[in-house]
Amino acid sequence: MAKVPFTITRINNASILIGIGEHFIFTDPYFIDVPFIGVLEPAAIAVKDLPPLTAILGCHDVVDHWQMDGLVDYPHNKDDVRLFVAMESQAESAREAGFKQVEVLSWGHKRVLAGGLIIESVQAQKMLKWTVNNYVVRLQDTAIFFGSEARDLPPLVEYKKQHGAVDIAILPVNGVHLMTFYQLVMTADEAVEGTKLLGDKTLFAIHDAHKSWPLLLPVKSSGRDAEKASKRYQDINVVRIPTGQLWQFSDGLGE
Repeated sequence: MAKVPFTITRINNASILIGIGEHFIFTDPYFIDVPFIGVLEPAAIAVKDLPPLTAILGCHDVVDHWQMDGLVDYPHNKDDVRLFVAMESQAESAREAGFKQVEVLSWGHKRVLAGGLIIESVQAQKMLKWTVNNYVVRLQDTAIFFGSEARDLPPLVEYKKQHGAVDIAILPVNGVHLMTFYQLVMTADEAVEGTKLLGDKTLFAIHDAHKSWPLLLPVKSSGRDAEKASKRYQDINVVRIPTGQLWQFSDGLGE
């Protein structure tokens, strides 16, 4: 069976807009700049320009991944949007912003939405006070892996073992650490390896627009490092695109 075509538009840093079938899925909203967070990219679109969304996904409750104040003025019917999050604090802020269909989706659980769209919660990691989710978005035979704060490789191995290969891996590449010693997200090398472990050939690089705070939150790698690492795996393609640009996957090929 032919794959369902899909598009990915990079909004900023870890925030993307996925279009598949009749659905739009938005991830990790961050519209209002918070200087101490150090995200170096403004959002490529305004909230008022978002299409009607089927779902919003949030990987964990830190402001650069979950900023519901920026979605208060979402221009379409909020009751039509399903929100899936990793933590109850995320659900609370989503309800305060006017969204009612909000659910903490535990690892290993999935939901089937209108039109056969499936959202799966995949194990990521427990990290200090945070629980982190990865997700897989499925429609028919097409599977999109999204992990904006992914760090650990074993859950990816286990997912591939149980569910088969995915069609694209959307993973962080800057390897940011807390106070130089506590790793928060994957390095570029690990993102390339994770893509391979998921049985995939395409890494869509995200989480690559943070200012490095050398003593507090040093950035260890970049998208360029992912491109270099991919040379060890000749069949891995690293996609890096500017904010606002749309990338399309059609019949197994990205363009």
